Amino acid sequence: MSDFNGNFIGKIIAKVRIYLAIIVILCIILCIYDLRWIMPSIVLILLVSVYTFLENGKKKNEIVNHIEELTMDVSTASKSTLVNSPIPLVLIETNGNIIWRSKKFTEVFSGIEINTYLNSIVKEIKLDIENNHTQEFIKQFNINGKTYRIRGAISKAKKKDRKKQKEYVLILYFIDDTKYNELFDKYNNETTCVGIAVIDNYDDIIQTAMPEEKIELLASIEKSIMDWAAETGGLIIKNERNMFIYVFEQQYLSKMEKDKFNILDKIKSLETNSKIPVTLSVAVTNDGKTDYEKYKNALVSMEMVLRTWWGSSGY
Repeated sequence: MSDFNGNFIGKIIAKVRIYLAIIVILCIILCIYDLRWIMPSIVLILLVSVYTFLENGKKKNEIVNHIEELTMDVSTASKSTLVNSPIPLVLIETNGNIIWRSKKFTEVFSGIEINTYLNSIVKEIKLDIENNHTQEFIKQFNINGKTYRIRGAISKAKKKDRKKQKEYVLILYFIDDTKYNELFDKYNNETTCVGIAVIDNYDDIIQTAMPEEKIELLASIEKSIMDWAAETGGLIIKNERNMFIYVFEQQYLSKMEKDKFNILDKIKSLETNSKIPVTLSVAVTNDGKTDYEKYKNALVSMEMVLRTWWGSSGY
């Protein structure tokens, strides 16, 4: 922890020294123009120096205490490993004030208006703290097109807020889950779904249609179903005279649902001389570890669909 403290406290002190040097230069210029300012300038520089020294010590102690509180159950070696890890890390108050950020954090989010994202993140976390009284948390946020899993711990802020609002200090670790999520989505999208399509009133059509119409109508039904399956590059097989089995990738399921399985309306629009509309029932599932299990589950779903259809049709 000593190396860690030395690194970021050193940066703070370096910045303060620059400001002090500017004050000294301004005092020298002022004394050149008017020697009466020599003593006041010396007193001013001494006061600023003492104040800076005291504030640096206070700031150092506050930051070290926060780090200790947030990692109190971690060994010294582990703390050093965390601080120097390749994972972006930031120490921030829930009022938006950034206490410290790691070198990796600066590198990863360079060129990004990260403060805008941090404000949203901190606001949501603070709300969870107050509602759920949690001390640790895991959140997921999209930052500049990438997905980050943000893990963190909480410490109560030491300083008093004039508005008597509760403020906290958060230590946030940003874990890039973008590639993991892409692989996960790819896996899910390529997982197979199994569907079953059944011509509900097949027997009625066969009995009422003219011989020449029967062949043409059945060919139109099959072509419509085959074309529908071809839109997803899926495999469809005619299992029985009025049943088709359809295997396709899950990535197309949401589009089918969005289109409200338009194959149903397309089949229903086919004209017959007997004026009996052709109806189709479809059951699709991705529930099951194997394609066979999915097929069995699709059969169960189809039985429920047909039972409902028969009930509404008086069968």
